[in-house]
Amino acid sequence: MKNLIVLISSVTFLVVFSTNTMSSVHSTTVEDSIHVWASPDLLDITTTWASAYVRNNPEAKIKVSNVPANRVISMTDAPGNIGLITQNYLPVANHKSVWKMTVGKDIIVPVMNPENPFLEEIFRRGISPEEFADLFTNTGNLTWGTLLNNELSIPVNCYSINNESIKLYMAEFMQIDMRNINGKNVNGIDEMLKEIHNDKYSLGFCKLVDIVDSESHKIKEGISLIPIDINGNDKVDFVENIYNNPNDLERGVWIGKYPKVLYSNIYTITGNQPINSNEQKFLKWVVTEGQEYLSAGGYSGLILSERQREVQGLYDNQKTIIEVHKPARAITPLLVIVLIVTGAFIMFISIWHLKVKKLDTVVDNANIPKVFIESSVVAPNGIFFDKSHTWAFMEKDGYVRIGIADFLQHVTGQITKVKMKNPGEMVKKGEPFLTLIQYGKQLNIHSPVSGMIKENNVQLNADSSIINSSPYSEGWVYVIESNNWLKEIQPFFMGKTYKSWLKNEFSRLKFFFSSTIKLKVANNLQLVIQDGGEMNDSPMESFGPEVWEEFQSGFINRVK
Repeated sequence: MKNLIVLISSVTFLVVFSTNTMSSVHSTTVEDSIHVWASPDLLDITTTWASAYVRNNPEAKIKVSNVPANRVISMTDAPGNIGLITQNYLPVANHKSVWKMTVGKDIIVPVMNPENPFLEEIFRRGISPEEFADLFTNTGNLTWGTLLNNELSIPVNCYSINNESIKLYMAEFMQIDMRNINGKNVNGIDEMLKEIHNDKYSLGFCKLVDIVDSESHKIKEGISLIPIDINGNDKVDFVENIYNNPNDLERGVWIGKYPKVLYSNIYTITGNQPINSNEQKFLKWVVTEGQEYLSAGGYSGLILSERQREVQGLYDNQKTIIEVHKPARAITPLLVIVLIVTGAFIMFISIWHLKVKKLDTVVDNANIPKVFIESSVVAPNGIFFDKSHTWAFMEKDGYVRIGIADFLQHVTGQITKVKMKNPGEMVKKGEPFLTLIQYGKQLNIHSPVSGMIKENNVQLNADSSIINSSPYSEGWVYVIESNNWLKEIQPFFMGKTYKSWLKNEFSRLKFFFSSTIKLKVANNLQLVIQDGGEMNDSPMESFGPEVWEEFQSGFINRVK
C-alpha cells in the first residue's frame, strides 16, 4: 500500500512537471546572434575565431568589434556582449564585478643554441633572474666562465628582439628598467632564430609559440629552452625541472612553476556569467577546437586539464532562465495517459531496483569501500571557513585559532608530515603558511588571516595524523594575533553557507577526478567515481606528485 501511494504521488508530480516544462519549451525564445568585442591587440585572433566558428556552425551569427581601453567597462555593462582582452586590460575591467574565463596564454621563454658546449651544465644549474639581468645589462663584459664559475673566457652573446611587449616581460622578470636592456637587437623572431642557430654561445628571449612546431608540438630544430633557477641556489630543483619539452613547460605555467612575470593570460569577459546557449557553445568551442588557431595569432593554447576546468566553469553555478512570451499550449488528454503509463512503469522499475540494490548491500556490505560524500564532512557551527579550505575561530583572549578543514583531509588522506612556521613569524592572508606532506607529496596551504603567529601546534611534529583524526580540536595548527580580523572574515562562510559552498567544491572535485585524472592516470580509475557517482574516501592517496600539483593549482591556488 505504501509503495502504491508513493507511485501515485510521483506520477502526479510527473504530469504537473511535464505540463509546465512543455509550456516553457513552447514559450522560450532563442537568441541566435553573438556580439564579440576585442581589445585592439586581440582583434585579429578574435576575427579568426569568429570566422572559423561560423564556418563550422553556419547557423551562427557573430558580430566582431574593436574596443579601446576606455570603453571596456561600458561594454561589460551591456548584456549579450562577450569581450576578449589581454591581461593588460584586466585592471580596467576589474573596476567592476565581471565574469572571466581564460582562453589562451602569452608565454615568453629564454632560449639558446642546443650545440652550446655547456648545455648539460646549464640544465643542471639553470640561470637565475639576477644572472640574466647581469647578462643583459653588461653585454660584452660577461663570459660563460663568469656565469658558470669556470675559467673559460668565451663571451655570452645576448640577443634581444626589437619588440616592446617582449622587452616589458624581460624587464619585469629581471627587475631592471626596460631602457637598460642591452644586447644585439634583431628585428623579429626569424632573425633571432637565425642568429642563435649560427652562434652556439648565444641566448635570447622570445615567445614560446614561435619556437614550437605546430604539428609535432616539439621545440624547433636548432633551439633549446634555458632552465630558470628561480630560487637562485645554482641548481634546477625538482619543482623547476619543466624545460625538457613544451608540454612540461606549459604544464609548469598552469600549476605555477614558471615565473608569473614571463607569461600572461588571454581572457574572455562578460558582465555576468553567460547563460545563452549560443554564447556558451561559442565559448566552449574557443577553449576546445578553437585552440588550434591561437598559434597563428602568436599565442599559446591551454593544456588539456585547463581546458576541462574552464569548460566546467562555463556551466558552474548558473540557473536556467526561461522567458515566457505567449500562453502555453494545453496538454492533450492522450499525452496525460502516456505520461501516467510511462511514470508507472518507471516507478515500478525503480522500486524493484531499490529492493535488489538493498539486498546486495546487505549481502556485500563488508566489501564496500568507504565513500566520500557531502555528509562525510564535519563542519561545526560557530567557526569560520575560508575558500583556502582552512578554518578560523576567535578565542576569548582575542587570538585566532586556525586549522585545516575536514573536507581537505578527506581528500588527501593521512598526513605524514607538516612544515609549520615558528612563533613570532608574520603571515599574510592568501599566502602559503603551512605545508601538508604525504610521503613526499605535498600541498602548500594559504593563510585565511594576516598577523603574527603566537603559537604553533608542536604535537603535529610528532604525530601529524592528528589533523586527520581531529581537525577542529587537537589538530589545530596556529594561534595568530590577527591584524585585521573584522575585515578579513567578511568573505568567510559559516554553517549553512559553508555547506552550500561545499556542494560546488564536491562538483568540481568529481569533475577533477572523473575527467582530468581519468585521462592522465587510467590505471587508477578504480579509486574514483564508483557506481552511483560517489568518490572513495581519501582519493588523493594513490596518486603521485603530478596529481597533487594539479589539485594545488585548481583548488588551493585558484580561489574563486
